[in-house]
Amino acid sequence: MAREPEIDDLAIIGGGFAGASVAVACAQHARHARVLLFAPEPPGQGAAYGPSEPLWFMNGPARAMSCIAGDPEHLVRTLQCRPDEFLTRARFGAYVTETLRTETARTSNVVIERRTVVDIERRNADFVLEDDRGTRFRARNVVLAVGNAKPPEAFLPTAVRNSKRYFGDPWRTPTSALPHGDMLCIGNGLTAIDRVAAYAASSQSGTAYTIGRHRFLPAREDAEARACNYAPLCLDERSPLNMLRSVRSAMQQRVAQGGDWREVAEALRRPSQRIWQSWTLVQRRQFVEHLASLWGSLRYRVPPLTDDAVATLRASGRYIALHGTLVDASEVDNGILIAFRAGGELRSLRVASVVNCTGPNGDLRSDSNPLLRALLARGLIRPDALHLGIDATPYGEAIDSEGLADERLFVLGPPLRGVLYETTAVPEIAEQARAIARRVACRRESCVA
Repeated sequence: MAREPEIDDLAIIGGGFAGASVAVACAQHARHARVLLFAPEPPGQGAAYGPSEPLWFMNGPARAMSCIAGDPEHLVRTLQCRPDEFLTRARFGAYVTETLRTETARTSNVVIERRTVVDIERRNADFVLEDDRGTRFRARNVVLAVGNAKPPEAFLPTAVRNSKRYFGDPWRTPTSALPHGDMLCIGNGLTAIDRVAAYAASSQSGTAYTIGRHRFLPAREDAEARACNYAPLCLDERSPLNMLRSVRSAMQQRVAQGGDWREVAEALRRPSQRIWQSWTLVQRRQFVEHLASLWGSLRYRVPPLTDDAVATLRASGRYIALHGTLVDASEVDNGILIAFRAGGELRSLRVASVVNCTGPNGDLRSDSNPLLRALLARGLIRPDALHLGIDATPYGEAIDSEGLADERLFVLGPPLRGVLYETTAVPEIAEQARAIARRVACRRESCVA
C-alpha cells in the first residue's frame, strides 16, 4: 500500500506573479507554515513577465510595482532604479524571481515543485492534489494562482483558428516567429498595442493593423500623474453610467484647473472594488457590455516608450487602427484574407499573420486548463455570474457548485474579476497575497495551540 504523503499547510498552484507573491508573503508572515509552490515554469515570471520583446514595459512607474505589500519602495530599493522609471516586463519578472529566492531562502518553509497540478480532491478537512505524473500531495489549504487564461477563440472564423498563421497566445509568441509581412491584431487594448510596438522594433517591414469593436485606444501614461484625493471629487457611484459621466466631468474639471485627468483615474484605484460590489448584477453586466472598453482606455494606459514606437509606426503609415468585427476568413497564397464589417460596410484585408489580443478568456466553461476543468467537474468551484472568472467571496474564498464558500480554497488575481473587477494590477495582487498568508499563519497557530 502506498504511503500517504505528508500534509502541508498550503499548496500554491501557479508560479507566475500571483503565486510567487503568495510564496513571498508566506515567507514573511507565515514562517512556520509548510508551503508548496507548484510552478512548472521558472517561478516568478509566468507568461507576461518572462523573456520578452524589448519594448514590452510595465504599464505603471516603478514606484507602483513593489511585489511586497506594505513596502512600496521595495522594487525601487532592490533595483536601484528611479521611482518614475518604466521597467521592461522581463526586468520586472527577474525582480520577482529574485525576491522569491531571497525571501524564501531566509525561512526555508517554502518548497518549489516544478510540476503541473491537474486535479484536486476535497478529502474531509484536507485536499489531495495530483500532478500530471500521477504523484499525490496533501495540503490543508490551497491557493489557485492560475493567472490569465489565453484569449477566447470561439468567435473566430474557422479558417483563422485552423491556420498556421494564427497565434492564439499573444504573450508566448515572439515577433521573430511571425511570418514576414502584414500583421493583424484582433483587439485594440494594451496587449494589441504591445504587439504593435514589438512589430515596430522588429525587422518586419510590413504594416501592423489592430481591429476592435470600439474606437477607444489606450491613452498614454505619464509617470508624473499621482492620485488626487477621492472624496472631494464627489463622484456619482449609484450606477455605471452615472459614475462614468461624473468621472469624465471630474477629469475635465481637473484639466481646467491645470491638473492631469489621469489623477482622477488613479484616485479611483482604491475605492473601485467597493464601488463594483455596490452595484447590482444587472448594473455590473451593463458596465461590462457597454462601458468597460471606454473605462479600460482611460484606466490601463500605454508606457511612454511603447507609445512613442507606435506613434512613429503610425506616422510612417505602417500602423492602422481599424474599427469593425470579423465576419469571415480564407487561406490565400502566403496569407489569410480577412473579411470584416466596418460601419455597415463589408471590407477585406490580406495579412501574413493574425494574433489574438482580445484579452483573457474568463469563461470557465471554455477554459482549457485541465485543473480548472477538474475542479468544475468536482463542484469545488463555479463560474461567477458574469463569466469573468471564478466565483468567490470578496476575500478570495472559492464558492462551490452549491453556493458555499470554502474558507480553505483561495483564489487571487485575474480570476476574481467578476467579484472585484479591479484585481489584475501588481498592488492589488500583492495585498491579496499578504491577506492569504496571514490567514494561513493564524490557522497554523490555532492548530499548534
